[in-house]
Amino acid sequence: SIWIKQVRDLDIPCTPDFSFATFLSDPAIIREWNLQGLPADSFSSENGIIVTRGSRWSLMIDPQGQAIKWIKNMELENGLKIIDLQQSDFLRTVENSVQFGTPVLLQNVEEELDPSLAPVLNKAIIKIGNRMVIKLGDKEVDYNPDFKLYITTKLSNPHYTPEISTKTNIVNFAVKEQGLEEQLLSTVVSKEQPDLQNQKNELVVSIANGKKQIKELEDKILYLLNTAQGSLLDDEVLVNALQSSKAVSQQVTEKVKISIETEKRIDGARDAYRPSAKRASILFFVMTDLGRIDPMYQFSLEAYIELFTLSIDKSQKGFKPEERIQYLNDYHTYSVYRYTCRGLFEKHKLLFSFRMCAKILEAAGKLNKEEYNYLLRGGVVLDRETQMDNPAPNWLEDSSWDNITELDKLPNFTGICNSFEQYGRDWHKWFTQQEPENSALPGEWENACNELQRMLIVRCLRQDRVTQCVTSFITNNLGVRFVEPPVLNMQSVVGDSTARTPLIFVLSPGVDPVGALTQLAIDLGKTDKFDTLSLGQGQAPIARKLITNGVKEGRWVFLANCHLSLSWMPHFNKLVEEELHTKKPHKDFRLWLSSSPHPDFPIAILQAGIKMTTEPPKGIRANMKRLYQTVNEDYFSEVGCPQKFKKLLFALCFFHSVLIERRKFLMPG
Repeated sequence: SIWIKQVRDLDIPCTPDFSFATFLSDPAIIREWNLQGLPADSFSSENGIIVTRGSRWSLMIDPQGQAIKWIKNMELENGLKIIDLQQSDFLRTVENSVQFGTPVLLQNVEEELDPSLAPVLNKAIIKIGNRMVIKLGDKEVDYNPDFKLYITTKLSNPHYTPEISTKTNIVNFAVKEQGLEEQLLSTVVSKEQPDLQNQKNELVVSIANGKKQIKELEDKILYLLNTAQGSLLDDEVLVNALQSSKAVSQQVTEKVKISIETEKRIDGARDAYRPSAKRASILFFVMTDLGRIDPMYQFSLEAYIELFTLSIDKSQKGFKPEERIQYLNDYHTYSVYRYTCRGLFEKHKLLFSFRMCAKILEAAGKLNKEEYNYLLRGGVVLDRETQMDNPAPNWLEDSSWDNITELDKLPNFTGICNSFEQYGRDWHKWFTQQEPENSALPGEWENACNELQRMLIVRCLRQDRVTQCVTSFITNNLGVRFVEPPVLNMQSVVGDSTARTPLIFVLSPGVDPVGALTQLAIDLGKTDKFDTLSLGQGQAPIARKLITNGVKEGRWVFLANCHLSLSWMPHFNKLVEEELHTKKPHKDFRLWLSSSPHPDFPIAILQAGIKMTTEPPKGIRANMKRLYQTVNEDYFSEVGCPQKFKKLLFALCFFHSVLIERRKFLMPG
């Protein structure tokens, strides 16, 4: 904004509303890309231009597969070749493509690229006479100018060496909130108002075709003017072409204008469903942020859109759009919570609920961002000379006083430091309460603070009670069910999965899922079709054989301890893609895996799979619910004295749950 103002002050000619996308590309081409699967937001359009117009080959960071989908559709008619570095003959495919001018998609690369690709990345083309040649290995291959190379990675935050960064255009195709919101809006409208969405899709195609036609007419006129000889008025072909082009151009321009007006009206009607698309978009980014906590927390956009579609189908219908959106938002929010919680460790479930709650409130404008950031980060005193002295050093620790003095700098807490001098005795009484979060605050602070602000004071003085405050905050804003994680039901997990979905146990110390899985196989009558193998040195060929046979015969295959065979994981990833996605597996086939958290576990498998943690849940109630799930009604009916048996079972479950809970006290427990 600073230099644009100066440019205008100096009367330098410039475009008033400059757009990178419209300057370097044609709107008709961008519309075509959108139809081919490129998200419709400006960020994605700019990425598309860099990929297609860049002088270097593009390396696309594509954790959700958006770029792969677009490139496959865009280059489908040009004979696109898809390779990865695990293929033994990938270099031969590159050689043929360089020679014959076909595009190549190198997918799922890690942080290092094969050195044999260096001549292609460097575009090390040698001109020999009229021939253009590139040296691949020990061969000289004719270079076709139509050749294109696209590279994608599933890593969400890769670190590439300077050598790779200088040879390629690194383009971030990670989905953005605006782009995802548009995709989800299309999903919900196509379910709720299919006619409206079909009209929208037809108009998008119609506008794109119209603008393309206008562009072609303009190019034709320019070509004729350029090639005309002698007087332009004497050239009948040119005059006739100009007249016909003018008539067609006017018709097409009028149609495009009407279509754009109609599109605006349709968009207005579609916007009624935008709140549900916005909520769903927010929740997806809360899920993907979990990957920063643990490398095993990876989620697929494709699976998430399926979950959203399921929520649309199963949620309660309403008479008014506002009612319907409210029902859908409530249902989908809890569906996301259930879906995500079964793959989270116990210590992260409350954090996930709180993050969901905070993001929903922030989107609704009900959360003070400055106060929320203080809750997460606390206060750090940078200048102790200007800091007010601690008025109660006998009971108030210096670290707590540091937090209070920094809290005083927030607009809603001005004067809180002075209140410790005014109401020192009252603050001490509040500080020594067993449940200070439920006790009245001293002086005017009781009426001045909302729930989040009370939480900040607890965070400053009594950090041991922050968990209880967070639980209460979630309960008051989202409901009690968001602080009571559902117990893992293995049978429902099998029901939710397909033959193409790996089922992954994320291991925690001292917990082995083999017993529970064996019992599940017995319950579902799969004992004769259940193969288990613990991975390690030399086990890869056996695992490959088990999967190949299992896919054909519909067996269950359990590969335990994948973290002990990390060097084989890239090959395993390729095997899973070939057997489960390229081929058609038997409908009864299931691939079960177990692994400790590790950053080298294949992201593609984590995204495609259903993740489960097997550690006991927190709390006596949750543990008892888990134990009762292992007992069915038939078990009770087989006992001679069911009433006495029920009491004994309750006592045993209660005792067992108490013992499990006491483990958190370590040796004394």
